[in-house]
Amino acid sequence: LKPFWLKLSSSALASPLAHLCFFIYSERVVHMGGNQSAEEAPKAAAPTPQDSIAKLDTQIANLETKIEKSNNDARMWMAQASTNPSAKARAMQCLKMKKQCEQQRDQLMSTQFNLEHMDFQQAQADVTATAVAAMAAGRDQMKAQQQTLNVEGVEKITDDLQDLQAEMQGIQTALAGSTLAAAAGDDAELEAEFAKMQEEASLEKLMSGGSALPASSTAAPVALPATAAPVAPAPMAA
Repeated sequence: LKPFWLKLSSSALASPLAHLCFFIYSERVVHMGGNQSAEEAPKAAAPTPQDSIAKLDTQIANLETKIEKSNNDARMWMAQASTNPSAKARAMQCLKMKKQCEQQRDQLMSTQFNLEHMDFQQAQADVTATAVAAMAAGRDQMKAQQQTLNVEGVEKITDDLQDLQAEMQGIQTALAGSTLAAAAGDDAELEAEFAKMQEEASLEKLMSGGSALPASSTAAPVALPATAAPVAPAPMAA
């Protein structure tokens, strides 16, 4: 869109009203452009407590250097007081400078202490906020898990586990019983085979002229005849 004065005729542009409108429009455009450039200017970042503490450390170190220099200069002028008339005045100026630097150093150290305390409190607040956020997240997670569980479901799970354990115990008992029965049958077969092998070994030894071995090492012992009980003497007649 073209400005309205470009649509006017040359005679209209020559009028004072057209000049006034052109001036107002130009001023508005310039004002708007200035505001836009000011808004687009980047804002400087606010200094952090750590930055301020570091600057204070540097300033305190400089003051400590000035205090030491003023003290040394005062001692030097005091040593020349007997020979130099202006030495005392210079020494007093050095002592005054030393005192001023000490006062500034004490003020900066107090400010530094306050900043360090503030930084410590901020760190504690961050830790507390993190702990609270973690507790809230844990609470939400527990609520979400609790919604998926209930007492009836847990009881059903425990009942199913007990049934499964009883069933597994029955299966293990059945397996153990069949294994014992099979082991007992195997022992009987092995005893019969061992007796047969003993008989074959006895026959082979008998045929070769040796003494025969007993058929079984577990033969029943031979019963010995029972001894007669002593007879009591008959009583004599009177």
